[in-house]
Amino acid sequence: MKRWVVRAGGIFPDGLIAEDVPRPEPGPGEVRIKIFAASINARDLMMVNGSFGEPQRDFIPLSDGAGEIDAIGSEVEGFALGDRVSGLYYSDWIDGPPIPDRGWGLGSSGEDGMLAEWVVLKARRVAAIPTTLKFEEAACLPCAALTAWTALNGDRPYRSPVSKKDKVLITGTGNVALFALLFAKAAGAYVVVTTSTAGKATRARRLGASNTVNYRHDAAWGKSASALAGPFDRVVNAAGSGALDQSITALAPGGEITLIGFLDAARSVPNFLELMTKGGAIRGTSVGGALAFADMAAFIDYYRIRAPIAKIFPMSEAKAAYQLARSGQRFGKVVIAMNANQHSPRRQRFPSR
Repeated sequence: MKRWVVRAGGIFPDGLIAEDVPRPEPGPGEVRIKIFAASINARDLMMVNGSFGEPQRDFIPLSDGAGEIDAIGSEVEGFALGDRVSGLYYSDWIDGPPIPDRGWGLGSSGEDGMLAEWVVLKARRVAAIPTTLKFEEAACLPCAALTAWTALNGDRPYRSPVSKKDKVLITGTGNVALFALLFAKAAGAYVVVTTSTAGKATRARRLGASNTVNYRHDAAWGKSASALAGPFDRVVNAAGSGALDQSITALAPGGEITLIGFLDAARSVPNFLELMTKGGAIRGTSVGGALAFADMAAFIDYYRIRAPIAKIFPMSEAKAAYQLARSGQRFGKVVIAMNANQHSPRRQRFPSR
């Protein structure tokens, strides 16, 4: 089978190498997935550019992928050949808040990922994908979409999920931000999105944003966004700590900022005094567990949400896919297709896991 590997000690582009290796076989408690598509997240770029140091071992990159189960090991229950599935970002996080010592998830130097024609995973690491999505769309869910879901709803059990009474501000138009926009609008919330270009602003409004603010042209974008709609109950900060001051400015009394991004680091201490006087809160977000993924998948099916895709590359052009993902020019997920996938979504139901 074909796969791509990040070499130990290597960084992109020379460290990303195509290989032909024997097809893996599942052992006890494992399933084999014929992968039809995988997608690139911001963290996947960091895994190959040296942001986390040079990898200490060869590994298959990409945390997000989807396909069909085509082989099942012994001691596996609840799955059948042909089930449409994806991997779960973290191992053994089933429910509740984040578990300790999670590592960096699939597609890191600690765990092989999804950029291969076949992948073997523990059955507990596998989840049914939404029945309404094609594989290329479902391959966008395990990291970016589930992070957005958790940012809006919190960890299970959900104490205050996003709803139609909420005003939501979302920073940027990256992968997580776009899913947050889609989920918040489906829940009936009023959503404002910050972005850097007029073109991206137009696309965000087409996806359902009620309004947009250009953060490159307006340093006081938090104040400007608040002027459009009144202060926000929720701010999904997908940029990083550098955007905290304006996020706090935009926040309503008693509101919550969910901090996801870490690319834009604060150069000074954020305005915690204003946060305190508003009675606001900052909550960190770290993807989500298996049952949260099942909730998200059901939500996607119910509201017929489509994953935003910028471009689909064949597996042979994986390096070009990485280049587009790195460019900042894309709007939506960059997807890599393999195994000549021509499958349409099936209208079958899977039990919640």
